[in-house]
Amino acid sequence: MKKGIFVRVISAFLLLALLSALLIACADDSKASENETSEQTAASEAPEEGGIPEDALPEELNFNRTFKILGNENRKLQYYNDGSTESNTIGMVIYERNMTVEERLGVELSWTFLAGEGNDIPNFINRIRATSEAGDAFDGVVAYNLVPQIVASEGLAANLYHTEYIDLSAPWWPGVYTREMIVNDQLYCLVESGSYGLLNHMMAMYFNNEMLESRHLQSPYELLTNNEWTVGKLKEMIKETYEDKDNDSKVSDGDIFGYCTGTKSKMDCWFFGLGNQFAKVQDDEVISLLDGDHIGKFVDTMVDFFEGDDAYHYDSTQFKMFKEKRAYFYCSSVMLSEQLAAVPDTTYDYGVVPMPKMDSSQERYYTHVANCHDTWCVPYNVKDMDCTSAVIECMASEALRQIDPYYFETYVKIRTAPDERLAGMYDLIRDSVTFDFTYLFSRVYSSMPGNLVKNCYLNPEKNQWSTVYAGKKLELDASFAEIVKTFENK
Repeated sequence: MKKGIFVRVISAFLLLALLSALLIACADDSKASENETSEQTAASEAPEEGGIPEDALPEELNFNRTFKILGNENRKLQYYNDGSTESNTIGMVIYERNMTVEERLGVELSWTFLAGEGNDIPNFINRIRATSEAGDAFDGVVAYNLVPQIVASEGLAANLYHTEYIDLSAPWWPGVYTREMIVNDQLYCLVESGSYGLLNHMMAMYFNNEMLESRHLQSPYELLTNNEWTVGKLKEMIKETYEDKDNDSKVSDGDIFGYCTGTKSKMDCWFFGLGNQFAKVQDDEVISLLDGDHIGKFVDTMVDFFEGDDAYHYDSTQFKMFKEKRAYFYCSSVMLSEQLAAVPDTTYDYGVVPMPKMDSSQERYYTHVANCHDTWCVPYNVKDMDCTSAVIECMASEALRQIDPYYFETYVKIRTAPDERLAGMYDLIRDSVTFDFTYLFSRVYSSMPGNLVKNCYLNPEKNQWSTVYAGKKLELDASFAEIVKTFENK
């Protein structure tokens, strides 16, 4: 099966000398693994000349029916709008995408919203179960990104691998996702390449140009071009940047730091950015990598990075710190561009690059998509899979031709960017996105593996990975075995 690809509408200045130099500098690294290179190249290739290819949905489709969708109340603005917002806003673009789907397919989208994160997840899943058992299943579900995997593991999700209309080779379905989620010709969840939620949750490293220049520090752009943008180099750059700004004689969020970030899903990008995986899918087999030496090495690297006061992690004021120019570097999602643009009467001379590599031998840059983006799944006993597959295909296809050009290609890369260099960087970040089987199924585990690893370097005096893993191995293995059963031949 042909892999899906991440795709981008190329703007005129993406061939700037900076990006060209970057690609040349990284050419030798990309030869290190022929298989990895071929798949990542597919993930980053541009659309065919003339723009995004048309989808294959027949023009004469007219289902003449209501299409019922269960959505996550917490994040519904990522995929739903009632049309009451002002024109020329992302909300209106999302509304118009949905109207296009209705018009093309002869359906009326009927939305039910239910809180679907944190403690509300069981109730959200119970709604799917109850309606399905009553013979009144939803036609589609758009959920918090870790929920559809729970739905699948409980036998409540339909297989989307073979449907009448979903074309998994199309650019609106990211191959870096389907490659991790298709096992034994089974696929239970789908993420749209052009989804507003996906695009604004891609993680990246932001930096304050003025603050770096004040210390005569090398630009991350130059480091990236020279294949020197690594976690070790970042550690070196933030050394002795801490200042007790609020003069309270203690380290607090009122001070100046070399690096700041939140500790929740915003921190997960470090694991993947430094070239790691929790699992891999190979020859229709899911292989757990939780017992690998790479995790202990990663924990040691992060313990070293956070040693001292120059790097700070806190879950409520990190944006305020960067906004007030009290952080040289800030690890955040791409939605930061929106947040900075929304601050009145203020401009920021900031830059953005992908997450750093572990070292210069790492083949390419990787990044992670923070939690809370939206993901599709379908109840196992949906009444009309042809209609469902057509709607999901059309939603994704139109997102790539409507939402992506407005939000990512125009708003993020041009309108909010302080200078032209950021366009190429945002494309590189998008091409660096990776997904991981175990992480996507992490809510099915009795203990979420990512949180176990994260706790080891956020509380190094209490936790070592070898000790934590030894104590959790039996339950982690049992959870993994249950997840793998979801994909057994049926």
